[in-house]
Amino acid sequence: MKLSYRNITGVSGGPAECSYGTNTLFQRYFPTFSDAPLLALGMLQWGTTPIDHYVVNGSRGALTEAEAQEIYEKFRSRGVVLFDTAEGYGGGTSELRLGRISQAESKSTNQRPPTSEHEEFDVAENQQIIQMTKFLPAPWRFTHTHFELALRASNKRMRVSECPIYFLHSPMHLYREIEYWVESAAICKKKGLMKALGLSNCSAEEVRRAVLAGKKYGVDVIVNQVHFSLLDYSSAALREMQTTCNEYGVSIIAYNALGQGLLTDALTQEKFADNKPAKMLHIQWSDLIPLRLALRKIADTHSEKINRRVSMAQVSINWCRAHKTIPLVGCRSQEQATDTLSSLDWELSSQEVEELDALALSRCTLDSPKWRRKLFVVLAGVIMTMCRWMAVLGWGQIGAS
Repeated sequence: MKLSYRNITGVSGGPAECSYGTNTLFQRYFPTFSDAPLLALGMLQWGTTPIDHYVVNGSRGALTEAEAQEIYEKFRSRGVVLFDTAEGYGGGTSELRLGRISQAESKSTNQRPPTSEHEEFDVAENQQIIQMTKFLPAPWRFTHTHFELALRASNKRMRVSECPIYFLHSPMHLYREIEYWVESAAICKKKGLMKALGLSNCSAEEVRRAVLAGKKYGVDVIVNQVHFSLLDYSSAALREMQTTCNEYGVSIIAYNALGQGLLTDALTQEKFADNKPAKMLHIQWSDLIPLRLALRKIADTHSEKINRRVSMAQVSINWCRAHKTIPLVGCRSQEQATDTLSSLDWELSSQEVEELDALALSRCTLDSPKWRRKLFVVLAGVIMTMCRWMAVLGWGQIGAS
């Protein structure tokens, strides 16, 4: 079934004042989001442990506090309110950084003049950010108490008493079913520790089961954060998941909107040879050529229209937005932040969306076998534990000062 984008408000080519549907649970929980851009900042690379410095960020190293602050402020100056982290990102050090920076903003908002032409949005509306973090269901976590303790620890690191959206990072556990964790969330919601439940990496069937469990236990599932890009839009599993989310009013946050660099100008054939995501998804360079040529052509067309350079990354982000998902983009520099936010200044036409849809690949992570998805959770849990021990031993604040 081919999903239609024709009912999306504003798919035209003008400024991206995207109206988010009022029929979603997300909108009901956060009504002020209708005034905010369809965009979220991801903080996977914002951890501060040696693993983040040498492994996650490679030769670039961990972000300094000043760099993170500048990127955060740039997103806030354009009215972005969604900020995504996880206890598994740097063993919680990414959460700590978000807590420090957001608290500093809340203290200074009414004490400084606007810093840009867009800053008036933030100061005038005093719009609170929506912090999102995740529970990792590692094998050694198997009770409601484990879930609650993890949530309390995340809230403490983010300096909040109630987490706006708490995600189940994966539906995969060695023996606990997804319904068990939904019940855990309902218990925590009744205690005032979280506002709403989000899912991550869930298929259509897993979304359906979680929503029904939420109705039973008393917690709303409002969003599914999933790999959603031009690399996998032709996947039947992805399209079924999208249809199910639409049916239940569950929003979609599209992570890896840029295909981990595969859909950006920075990729060359030489760099592609060492691209790990491409190897993992079994993507050949020849698979990407038609799609990348179309992205570049569309970018050039809009560059001429607005008399400013438009990147392939902006096209990829706006393609996600055209499908009424919320693009989740990670930024490591002011340049990347500026480019990402520039996507808010224009939109794709319906013809351009159709052209890209026809060229989309079908490399969907939802098609991965269960054993591989469970292995990911185990490995992520081990890395999270290592990062936490580094922090305990005093090695967890690289670039944080």
